[in-house]
Amino acid sequence: MAPIDRLAPARRPQRPVWGWQSWRQLLFMHWPVELQALRDAVPSSFELDLHEGVAYVGVVPFAMQGVRPRFVPQAAALDFLETNVRTYVLRDGEPGVYFFSLEAASRLAVGAARAAFALPYHHAGGAFF
Repeated sequence: MAPIDRLAPARRPQRPVWGWQSWRQLLFMHWPVELQALRDAVPSSFELDLHEGVAYVGVVPFAMQGVRPRFVPQAAALDFLETNVRTYVLRDGEPGVYFFSLEAASRLAVGAARAAFALPYHHAGGAFF
């Protein structure tokens, strides 16, 4: 099996960007989970990406700042809090993140992400601090 390139997904794409955002004040919390329980929760089209043979689920709260499509001016960008519940997967040997849930405190961002990317976003309420 070829080694997994874990840096490629973080590189800037060659095509024009869709938009802009900054992630601030991140906290990555991870818990080991029973492998079969996670396998049952993740579609079979994904391979679980294990760390030393252990499967993990993460909860990642953070502040999103300056979120906007590239055609929207910075003055109209959104700031809001978000929390992801996720695990790590491989598809065709490429590493990725499988989101169980994405909770965001912006109804506009939730609607746009669900419509444009079919991501499992939900409105979480709250306000930017």
